[in-house]
Amino acid sequence: MNSMAETLLYPYRKNLLEMPGPVSRLLFLNAENTPVLKGMKSPALVQHRYDKARLLIDAGYAVVDSPPDEKFDTIWALPSKDKTETQYLLALALRCATSNGMIVAAAPNDAGGKRLPQLFEELGLTAQTESKNKARIVFASAGGYDRQQADLWFDQGKEQHIAETGVLSCAGLHGWDKVDAGSALLARHLPADLHGHVADFGCGWGYLALQALALAHKVTHMTLADIDSRAIRIAACNVGKKYPAVDVKTLWTDLTTPDDRRGSYDAILLNPPFHDGTRTLPERGQAIIAAAARALKPQGALYLAANRHLPYEKTLQSLFAHVELLADEDGFKALACR
Repeated sequence: MNSMAETLLYPYRKNLLEMPGPVSRLLFLNAENTPVLKGMKSPALVQHRYDKARLLIDAGYAVVDSPPDEKFDTIWALPSKDKTETQYLLALALRCATSNGMIVAAAPNDAGGKRLPQLFEELGLTAQTESKNKARIVFASAGGYDRQQADLWFDQGKEQHIAETGVLSCAGLHGWDKVDAGSALLARHLPADLHGHVADFGCGWGYLALQALALAHKVTHMTLADIDSRAIRIAACNVGKKYPAVDVKTLWTDLTTPDDRRGSYDAILLNPPFHDGTRTLPERGQAIIAAAARALKPQGALYLAANRHLPYEKTLQSLFAHVELLADEDGFKALACR
């Protein structure tokens, strides 16, 4: 399978664009590792996902959480399937581009790629579109774009206070502007005797951690773990602001892989992700459940939310002595595992 980074390079392979030279400044948003980076002069690589950032770091590159305050000649972007995040990413690219800088974006057809040409058009950009590997690659010069439209998209997608939830969040996090229904079901069934060191695995903006702390006043430590660096930063801000007496730790990690930085917890809260783009991958949730089981103290408990159809029970029964169904409502289930 071709990586999206390699797909993005198709216009260069086809000689429609000239590859950035050694003195050209390159910004890569949602960066992925690709051999052509070796010829670049200190490319600025922005990547929030731990798994993809780790590959870049292991290859010797520096990875940052946001673009440096400078202008770039070329900006590559790999948007997500979330439309608001994609709009924000394109607006950010334009803010970071020189007046004649080149914006190149690529996305799978079934994860937002089909709408990329229209988004470029809405920004007032004269774009060219290519198709390769069931994806769209769209590119245009940044000159003369619709600044008002770009500013609107930037404001809609940036880190902000969300009226519905009353906390900080940003486009790109799961359920970023609302409360996830499965997590809400689990929150209604959390016990009041939670205590000691609790972890929120896949914390997002911190909903389950906040609900647990509101209910259980004997929780002294809270670890917020997520694959997305934005999530742990925002969740820590939300939790720390409301519960300053609680010792908050963050862990940027891929919960599907081993990581010896994880602690030993009295309880873990979990609503595991099970998608990769548009693909449903129950095995991803099963791997995170197994990681949670390994990270619990001998008498610890896992509190799990999941879609009803996901096949987690066999995994849970193989890892825990007791598995209790707390609730089954509206397509979701909440379980307690000890």
